Order: sequence, then structure tokens, then C-alpha cells
Amino acid sequence: MTQLSILAVLLASVALAHWLGTTRVGRPLGGAILVILLVATLANFGVIPTASDAPPLYGQLLSVGAPVSIFLLLLNVRLGALRHAGLPMIGLFLLGSIGTMLGVYTAGILTDSEQWLGQWNGPVAGMFSATYIGGGANFNALALHFDFFSTGNLFVAATVADHIFTVVWITLLLALPRLVQRWLPDRSGQAASDQDVCEDDAESKPSLFDLATLLALAFGAHAISVVVAVWLAAYGVAIPTILILTTLALILAQIPAIHRLKGTNMLGMYGAYLFLGVLGAYCELSALAELGGMALKILLFVGLAVSIHGAILISGGLWMRQSPAAIAVASTANIGGSTVVLPMVQTFKRMDLLLPGILVGSLGNAIGTYLGFFMVRLVGG
Repeated sequence: MTQLSILAVLLASVALAHWLGTTRVGRPLGGAILVILLVATLANFGVIPTASDAPPLYGQLLSVGAPVSIFLLLLNVRLGALRHAGLPMIGLFLLGSIGTMLGVYTAGILTDSEQWLGQWNGPVAGMFSATYIGGGANFNALALHFDFFSTGNLFVAATVADHIFTVVWITLLLALPRLVQRWLPDRSGQAASDQDVCEDDAESKPSLFDLATLLALAFGAHAISVVVAVWLAAYGVAIPTILILTTLALILAQIPAIHRLKGTNMLGMYGAYLFLGVLGAYCELSALAELGGMALKILLFVGLAVSIHGAILISGGLWMRQSPAAIAVASTANIGGSTVVLPMVQTFKRMDLLLPGILVGSLGNAIGTYLGFFMVRLVGG
């Protein structure tokens, strides 16, 4: 299957999911959840490739498409209103990080992971702590250090389980406000502050000039951010590309001419749907079926870890009297990382949470590997 035909299927899936999300049957789920489910179904039935045979297109959409979409949405940010979301988001994120570590530790005890993982018990605990605090890069950092790639089927099972539970958890988080709204305070006043943070361009039709200019700015800024990140790294200064891109977006967002460009929300949401579609494609059930008992054990381990993370963060959010959207975005930053924050805030229409979500996600990238090594030492290995 060619790259172009795979892209065509993804684009058609986005269109179909969005349409279904407007119908009476699909409205309860929403387009964001539907695009994950639709693409995951197509991938597992062999219509498009899954994670084990992932084409370069998937990596390009994840590494370029998602940051570009984030850049577009950040062009609407009003910095003065971020104080409403900043500190609570940090608190929720740190609580979620603690929940991840407690979840991994408890999951190891409940599944007796020391018995079936043996010498890899510590590294696996560290890898899943790292990835569910920071992201995939932290997972790979520990896997490389401990030569976990040499374990063969165990590495495949761990990787696939990570992808599957990331998709499952993000899907559940997209439905979180409807599930727990009755137990949380009315945050309508805070949600209304979105207009102080971003201008809604939904009622204004973008012109061809608007769309062309926005795309040129977005891809140009992404290219610049990559060059700057490489240049800084050569001098021993490691700054994530997403932070450089965020900085460029915030600078441009203060220019009045940029405010007059229409289409940022539309383009940003389209990119978010494509990103979610790729996540769905990585939900590879067939790979787990081939691994038998080991797959079931690693699935149970990861499922318990993520569930305990969620229980601690949601209960803590209830106690802190935070909105379900803020809780979901904080958990998304933990489990999925900075780029997955984008579709979450778009679905909740809480653009005031985008920048705080990206920043705490970047914080997770920075500390995830360190906390992963701490978990290895704590568990033993």
C-alpha cells in the first residue's frame, strides 16, 4: 500500500468521523473518539498498516503534523489569561506523575512481576514510569540503557501494550467530562474565560490568503525550531523542539496582523484528527495475540498502572475542585505527552489549557527519564 493511498484512507476517516460526530448516533461519542475507533478498526482488519509495519507517513504526521497544529492554535493565545490554568495544571500534572509511579509499583506487586519478568522487572517498571510521566522518548531512553531491545517478544509486548493503553486511556479521557461532571464543581465561569485566551474564528470564513499564510508560518516555524534545537544541542543546551516552536508561536501571537488571520482553529482541529487517527493505527491487537501468555501479563500490568494513575489523579482533582477538562488534560500530558494535549483541549473547547498542557508535558519529557531510573532502583534491577 503506497503512502498516498494510506493518507487517502486517513483523510477519508477524518471526514467520516467528523460527519458521524454530528449525527444523533455518533454525537454522544464525538468525532475525536470516532476517528480513533474507526482507524483502529481499519488497521486491525488490514486495510492500512499497524504499528509493526508502520510506514514513514505515520512518523511524519506524529513528528511534524501535530507540532504544526499546536503552533496554529497557539497563535490565538492571550498570555494574560493563562494565570487561571497555569498553577492548577502543574499541581494536577505532578499528582498524575506520583499516581503513575504508585500505579507501576502497585501493578508489579499485584501481578507478581518479579516472578515473570525476572531480571527485567526493574527496567520494565522504570520504562513504564518514564513513558507515562514524559513520553515515548523516555521509554526508549531506558530501553536503550538496559538493552531491553534484546528481549525480543517481551519488548514487542511492552511496546504494543504501551500504544494500546495510550489509545484506550485517551479515548476514555475524551469522555471524562460527561462521566464525572455531576461530581465536580460548575466551572462554567472558567470555561467562559476561553474567549480571553483565544479568539474564536468559527464564525469567520478564512480566505485563501489566510490559509496559505498560516500554513507557511506553521511549517516555517517548525523548520526553524528544528534548526535552532540542533544548533543549541551542539553547544550542550538541550531544549525540546516543541518549546522552541511554542515560543515562536507566542511571539507571533502578539502581532495584531496575525490576529486578523482566520482559520487557525479549523486547521488545528484537522491536524488533531489526523494525529488521533495515527494513534488509532498503532493500536495493534494482532501483535498481542501472537505473543500469548506474555502479552496478557504485560497488558494486565500496564492496565493496572494506568488505572491507578487515573484513580489518584481524578480523586485528587475532585478534592482540588478542578474541572474535568483540566484533569483530563493533565492526565493526557502524563500518558500521551505534549502533542496529545492538542485534540483534548480542542474537544473540550478549553483553549486556555493548551499552553499549560504543553508546558507540563515538556516538563514530563525533562523529568520522566530521571524518575524512570529512580523507579528501577526502587523496584530493583
